[in-house]
Amino acid sequence: MKKETFLYFGYASNLDINTLEGRLNNPPKLKSLAVLPHHGFRFNFPNPDGSARANVVESKNESVYGLLFEVENSELAYFLKSEPGYDFVEKEILTKKGATKARVFVSKTLVDGIFPHQEYLNTIIRGGEANEIPNGYLASIINRAGKIQ
Repeated sequence: MKKETFLYFGYASNLDINTLEGRLNNPPKLKSLAVLPHHGFRFNFPNPDGSARANVVESKNESVYGLLFEVENSELAYFLKSEPGYDFVEKEILTKKGATKARVFVSKTLVDGIFPHQEYLNTIIRGGEANEIPNGYLASIINRAGKIQ
């Protein structure tokens, strides 16, 4: 019997598959490289320690690169606990095979002037490099990080 699943678009530390697998009981299935159109990557979601976490915001002239995963429905509650403060919303994602719907972590809590920890940024870049996210896009994430915590 096939297990029920949902599609998930990972765009920050979950680009690092080991990090994502640590947030789930059963490993997700990597489907493809993907793009979230009309959104921009930001470090504007506050961690309790005052550092920044990644977020996506609507922005008609930007796109966010990420990975499309298939995750078992049984993982949903555990997965949501791993990302407190984010809404888990459905968005249209683009892949080489065309458009599809996937769930994405998005926060409405937006704070300017906060910066990520170096370790968090390193996790994002490591995952991006391992999964063929374009170098120019990864450079833009590094530039967005600003003053590292």
